[in-house]
Amino acid sequence: MNFIKKYLNKILFFFCIFILIILIGLSSVGKVDNKNNGFFGNLISGFQKVSFNIGQTLTGSFYSVQDIVKMKEENILLTDTVYELQEQVRVLQNIVSKSEALELEYKMKSNLKYDYVIGQVVALDGSNWFSRFTIDKGEQDGIKENDIVIQAVETVDGMVQTGLVGIVSETGSNWANVVTILDENCKLSFRDIDSDESGILQGSMDGIVTGYFFNSKAESKQDDSIVTSGIGEIYLPDLYIGKVKEVVKTTDVSTQKIVVDPAVDFTKLHKIFVLKINR
Repeated sequence: MNFIKKYLNKILFFFCIFILIILIGLSSVGKVDNKNNGFFGNLISGFQKVSFNIGQTLTGSFYSVQDIVKMKEENILLTDTVYELQEQVRVLQNIVSKSEALELEYKMKSNLKYDYVIGQVVALDGSNWFSRFTIDKGEQDGIKENDIVIQAVETVDGMVQTGLVGIVSETGSNWANVVTILDENCKLSFRDIDSDESGILQGSMDGIVTGYFFNSKAESKQDDSIVTSGIGEIYLPDLYIGKVKEVVKTTDVSTQKIVVDPAVDFTKLHKIFVLKINR
């Protein structure tokens, strides 16, 4: 009984094929002359007509099943193709979303001609807004205090910066502490690429980076690109910091305060590049 249940579909399939073959054979028998064969000839002729019609119906059904199977296979292939195309679209969207910033950074400094060490963030100091952290590289890797820390991508042509992170504040044999531009004790000179005006940026306790221009009459606008100016003895010039997020009028109507949106997402910062600068 279990055997019949298990193979019932296959048995019915082969039985239908068997009946189909018999009916097709019968339908192909030569035409009987009804005049010479009387009642028997009429009976055979009628049976041939019925069997031919049934045979044609079953044959059509058989080919319809084949078409359904073929369509199902084609549908599976099309579905796989759609998934592949969707993945390609996601990859292209990711590239396009980053291309504008990378193009700007590449034009500013396509290849940084400095030796560098790639480090991994291993600990935060417990402060808010990721203003300080520790990496897994230190003095034995050639890292020194005040070395510059950036986020970057490696290409076939070299390293392309994507944003300034901060500086090394302290080192050990196999570790280093980093103070980021979000820290309230971090001050750095900047330049607005669009207006070519310079000023000072500073972090804050709430992780907001703000700045003022040296020139009290200087003006800036939203989405202006901000880079390091190179003034001072720590930061190299033309390191990409981010974009102007907001321009705020101060109590002194002749000056402007800018709020900067850093290029680096510090909440997702894992790998960093330490530039080993010979001072």
